[in-house]
Amino acid sequence: MNIVPVEQSLWPSPTSVQPQPGAWHLPSRVTTSVQHPEIAEPEVIEALWFLRPIGPSPSQSADIRVRGADVPPGAYRLAVDAERGVDIGILDRAGLLAAAATLRQLLPDDAWRPTPVTRDAWSVPAAVVDDQPVHQWRGLMIDVARHYLPVNQVLRYIDLVAMHKLNVLHLHLSDNQGWRVESRCRPRLNEVASWRPETAVGHPLGAIINSENSLTFDGTPHGGLYTHADLAAIAAHGRARGVTVVPEIDLPGHCAALLAAVPELATSVAPARSHPDAFASLGPATISPVPSALALIGELLGEVASAVGGPYLHVGGDEADLSEWETAPEVVEHRKTLALPDVAALRRHLDQTLASTVVELDRLPIFWDEAFTAGGLDKRALVMSWRGDSIGLRAAAAGHDVIMAPVDPTYLDYAEIDHADEPVALGYGNDVARLAAWAPPFGGPGRVLGCHAPIWTEAVPDARLLDYRVFPRLCVLAQAAWSGRPTDWPGRREALDRHCARLLAAGVEFRPLDGPLPWQRGGTGARRWTGGVPVETVGAFLAQQADDELSTASPDRPATN
Repeated sequence: MNIVPVEQSLWPSPTSVQPQPGAWHLPSRVTTSVQHPEIAEPEVIEALWFLRPIGPSPSQSADIRVRGADVPPGAYRLAVDAERGVDIGILDRAGLLAAAATLRQLLPDDAWRPTPVTRDAWSVPAAVVDDQPVHQWRGLMIDVARHYLPVNQVLRYIDLVAMHKLNVLHLHLSDNQGWRVESRCRPRLNEVASWRPETAVGHPLGAIINSENSLTFDGTPHGGLYTHADLAAIAAHGRARGVTVVPEIDLPGHCAALLAAVPELATSVAPARSHPDAFASLGPATISPVPSALALIGELLGEVASAVGGPYLHVGGDEADLSEWETAPEVVEHRKTLALPDVAALRRHLDQTLASTVVELDRLPIFWDEAFTAGGLDKRALVMSWRGDSIGLRAAAAGHDVIMAPVDPTYLDYAEIDHADEPVALGYGNDVARLAAWAPPFGGPGRVLGCHAPIWTEAVPDARLLDYRVFPRLCVLAQAAWSGRPTDWPGRREALDRHCARLLAAGVEFRPLDGPLPWQRGGTGARRWTGGVPVETVGAFLAQQADDELSTASPDRPATN
């Protein structure tokens, strides 16, 4: 009899678990019944698809019974009885999907394979689980601009996000190195911006980090884009799994790929670009803020919003080099026409324009925290705080809803340790213990909605290394996002080891807790470890930078509501 114990079994840990005697043995065909005013039978069968074959029953003696319950949004009560089967009490579909994820974890690891091998032997330990999420926003960001992630892998990551009761997948769709969205209004984006002729080998910032005089390139083209049909399918798969897909078009900086394909968006003093940046240059790659350029940007954002759907559209706002705005004659003239005193004020005007454009598309705008420190940001805009918790709390105090995504400790592109066994990374120090010690803080009168784990892919060229970087650290982030508390470490080590067996069954090539497997190491070739900056140093620098920006900001326009 293959029974999974309840104790030290579930991840993230539920609010309350009460083990009961015995176990429920799955019949050859699972039947369901529903008594809920807003949940239909097909939704239940879809949520419990891993139990197939499964189907409805008109009888209350069905194996799995779903009913309405007086619980908070996203909460559930899952009661497994050895004789009667399963009762699920929920308020909404989010609670149903969370209950389904817990029920699947109570099954043997075989339940996480695409095609189970031993279903006839499945049993579920009897227990009563009461559970609810603390945070509304629980997410992962994947940078698909630096290295394209095929559609089938994006769909797989939606499943993995849902596996951990996370509910947001944020796709960073544009950057200097690539534009990943099919454009029908500007087809040159598909022809030029979606690929680059080569990529830097080793550390993409090696010329700065290691004082190297030059970078080596692989001479191999890299690229890809998502058609509108692809994005619609990704969003639909997300909805089926309870995961909101958030698209990001990074503006006004990080736009080398965009400017290579649509040079009319550049300032008159910008250098000509024939291809996206292959990590060779770090100069300005910023769009022009003149009306004709912003009108075209509005068209492109409209295409993305239409293809993906959903409530949000992220418009970037980070690390924008505005030096070209100081000298480009048409930008200077535009600023004077607006009676704005300087480029900083023009930046605020651009952010306000972007926010209004997104709202007109019936989406909520999201910005990285530089848009908040620049001042005057529309109060309807959400702030994604990457330079530390303190800047996020200040944005919340100013009335913005906030998502916490601090470099220290949530950036999963940072290696866990500084060691030659690790493959190349931008920095190091975000190990499991460091992430376990963190949880998103609370603040207001705006709300801290929750947290986010970004994975930037300058040094992550494929899905195998993506798995290695993301897991099992994303599991720890999921624990903090669900519970609102730091993770007991190493007290939860046994439970995470247990959960890693599920990841293995699901085909995830995670980094073992004791270190990389031989074929996951950097070696002496293109992925060799080249060192980097410890994350605590980066985090302290960025927090000070954000504080300095806030201390010097003097918005000339009030935020709008």
